[in-house]
Amino acid sequence: MEKDINLKEETLRNMSVESVHYNALLDLINREQNRWYKKTKTVLASPQHTGGCDEMHWFCYGIKCYYFTMDIRIWHECKQTCQNYSLSFLKIDDKDELKFLQDHIIRDNYWIGSSYNNKKKEWSWIDNSPFNLDFVARNSLRKTGYCMYFSMAGLHDDDCGKRYLCICEKGMDKIPAPLCSVKETSHSAV
Repeated sequence: MEKDINLKEETLRNMSVESVHYNALLDLINREQNRWYKKTKTVLASPQHTGGCDEMHWFCYGIKCYYFTMDIRIWHECKQTCQNYSLSFLKIDDKDELKFLQDHIIRDNYWIGSSYNNKKKEWSWIDNSPFNLDFVARNSLRKTGYCMYFSMAGLHDDDCGKRYLCICEKGMDKIPAPLCSVKETSHSAV
């Protein structure tokens, strides 16, 4: 019996040491991520209208920066919002980019730049390039709608008249200087 107690005590000590090790590793990963990944809150004025500015949050990954709008809109309004800021509606190029985006949203649905062409019977991106993401199961897009949105669970389709947030993008080398103001904020997901 005493041997069992000693064995259990040893196991608990090992688990405690292991826990400290994993907590230190997690802290290191978080510090590294914060160093390489910075969230910036920026307010941009639209060249298409005068007056107020729309608040947008952006994240950069690889050679792209992503703009997350804070107002819900229908798909066509999201497309117009991106154009108003000289941005592109989000086009996801590969599995790594999809994973990055999934890791940086907590809730909500976001319209992206893909829609269903009923004549061609296929999905395409806003720039008319084919939707060739082989890693997305074609049957996961049930064709209940003609516009694509993004959530933590992946890519989905819905009625273009539904209201969701928007994601726009721009090449890192083409990011416009904010026209209203820039405020640095600490790292957190949208």
